[in-house]
Order: sequence, then C-alpha cells, then structure tokens
Amino acid sequence: MKSVYLDVGGLLVPVVLALAVASPAQPTQGCGSGKLVLSVSYHVLNDVDTGVRGNNWAFDTYDRTVRVWRKAPGRFCSASTYDGEFTSLAGASPGGRWQLPAGIRGTFTGSSVTTFRGGFAPRLARVRGSVGIKDFACSSADTKGQCSGTWDWLSDYFTNVTAFKYARYSFAYHATENGSGRWTDRLAGGKIRVAGDIKPAKK
Repeated sequence: MKSVYLDVGGLLVPVVLALAVASPAQPTQGCGSGKLVLSVSYHVLNDVDTGVRGNNWAFDTYDRTVRVWRKAPGRFCSASTYDGEFTSLAGASPGGRWQLPAGIRGTFTGSSVTTFRGGFAPRLARVRGSVGIKDFACSSADTKGQCSGTWDWLSDYFTNVTAFKYARYSFAYHATENGSGRWTDRLAGGKIRVAGDIKPAKK
C-alpha cells in the first residue's frame, strides 16, 4: 500500500485468510475491548502506491483483513493488516532519494488502526470471512483511492461516517528483485516517520 493519506478513501497471490472471531470483550490489534461487528478479508489487485512526494511509485497486490469494534453507540475502531507484493513504476522512489526503473519487485507488510463515528448498516450480507477479490484497476496516472475499481469497505458497511482518522499505521517494504533496500512509513504519536528507501540495482 503506500504512504497512507488521512482520508476515508480506500492501504499483496490470492490467499483466503482464516479469521479468528474475537469475543466481544477481547482486546486485540490496538482497538481495545468492544463488540466485534465486522471481520472480513479480501485480496486486492492493481492498487497504486504513493511515496513521500505524493508520487505514484509502485503497483501493489495484497491481502487485507479488516476488523471493526463498536466502542460505544455510534463510535467505532477498526484494525487492518496488509500483506503483499509491489512492482515499481519508473520515477522517484518512495523515500524520494532515487530514480527507479520499472520492474523492481518486493514484499510489504502493514497494519493500521482508525477511529470513526457512524452507523453500522452493512450493504453486503457477509460480515465474517472472505469477501473475494477486488481489482482496483489503477493506472500510473490515477490518484490513490480514486481508481475506477477502488472498493471502500467503509462506505459498504457504514453510513453517515464522520470524525474518521488514523490513530496509527506502519508499513515496511523490502526489495527482493532488480533492486535493493528497505523503506518504512509509519504514524505514531501523531507524527509521520519514514526511514530508508528502495533503490535500483547497481549496474
């Protein structure tokens, strides 16, 4: 996924993830206790990833899990995990230090915690388990979260969403083919911190 922007729009081999259903009082994944109302997974194809300059630097394929707990009437906390692969686009690197060729490949993992207010009103019947494959159909010129096939779980399961914000997130990328390096992007304590970079292989 990317540097995560703080908006409601929608953070890699298809894998159906088996999700353990937490008990209502079980504290888990940074949201604390509450009633688990949503626990789904899906496989994303062709998502675009952004770097520190706001540039699109890679296409992502990943598995995402989303769990949502009701903390109080109309108040929710969501926790997501991401696990997948990236392929670079020609242009600036995610950390902005290098010019990358197209075709650097690697893996990434991530997690995020968000809070928001709204009403739980699922438009999909399934609120547990896999909801399938979502092809975001992004091009290199698209804006993240606005690709023609982007699926936004929030709008399909909740109404009148307000006060949406990231409490924290953390993503780590590791180049494995045609390049090298590790790049991390995280939000902690209200501060965004990035480190390292992905760079082209030496000629």
